[in-house]
Amino acid sequence: MKKILYITLISCIGLTIMISCSAKEESSSSSSSITEDISFDPSSVPDNGTTVVFGQSYQYQVTTDNNYSGTITYSLSNQPDGMTISSTGLIEWTPSKSSEITTHSNIKITITTASGYVLTQTYDLTVTGTCVSGNVMSIWAGDQRTSTDSSNLLGNVTAYTDNSSSVKTASQNYNLGSGSSVRLTHGPTPTATTGNVFFYNQYDNTTHTYLFWMFGKGGASFSPSPNIVKLDVFVSNNTSQDSNPVDDDAGETDLISQSQSATTGLYTSSYTGRYSYGANSDGAVIGPLSNTDNQTLLDNGTTFKIFVDLSGTSSLNTSDNRGVSGLTLGALTSMKYYSKDNSTVSLGSEDNFTVGYKTRITCD
Repeated sequence: MKKILYITLISCIGLTIMISCSAKEESSSSSSSITEDISFDPSSVPDNGTTVVFGQSYQYQVTTDNNYSGTITYSLSNQPDGMTISSTGLIEWTPSKSSEITTHSNIKITITTASGYVLTQTYDLTVTGTCVSGNVMSIWAGDQRTSTDSSNLLGNVTAYTDNSSSVKTASQNYNLGSGSSVRLTHGPTPTATTGNVFFYNQYDNTTHTYLFWMFGKGGASFSPSPNIVKLDVFVSNNTSQDSNPVDDDAGETDLISQSQSATTGLYTSSYTGRYSYGANSDGAVIGPLSNTDNQTLLDNGTTFKIFVDLSGTSSLNTSDNRGVSGLTLGALTSMKYYSKDNSTVSLGSEDNFTVGYKTRITCD
């Protein structure tokens, strides 16, 4: 059976997390003399030394090396808590507890054909490094609000927090100063040439998270000047009634629509962001963002998601062009997400993306 390992690579505070996988055993059995022309593909065994940052998503696709067309059932045994395998053989797991920083030995993959033929293989999975606690968000390319495609996963980021000695609301943390420039208290050191994005929550309120974005922090010269940024933002499955608590300049970030589902009670909202800046920064904050406590909805993957559209014609407002038609980042090179553990996810040429709640890492 062919195995493919998809790993997201991000650097962390003085930390590299190593996942090493080595096929240790391949065996077959059946309750009778049944045989099948099916086997694991040895060429798909991942190299030892493959690395992944703690808190990132581990994905491993099981496939066969023969043209087997029958029905296959996949199962796992001796796997870490939370590791799953889908009906198509995709293994997924996100290490989220400090106790998981260890070697997970003899994870067994079992495939069973409709005739009862069984094929198994075991491997070891090693997670090393230091735990960084916080709410973890996943980032996908494209519009993933309805359902997520694991092949579009770009990476995970952890929300920043304040602390007991420096408690800040979202507005206080943005700390808009004279000249309409952001002066962050808790957060990353952003660059002037990218759109800078991160999540934030107060240390004593982990259920309410805010999305920050900023442009021009640190100063930069653009040609033409001022730089124009235009984006549309869509929030879905939010338990809280989100709003726009921070706007660098009044009227730049507008709440266009908001509705609440009569069935689930969840909010759906849309915003436009239209920014023009030179020497000073621009940006905004939206939130709070929180998840439902309805376990049935959570089991179905109903967590809050934010879709950001950066190109093409706006579906919300085409009247405010600011001298530039269509959604754009202007002279910025890309959008970059920052994480509490000092890692980043650069979106490169992606012109729209979705972010959503993944898990909470605890370091008890």
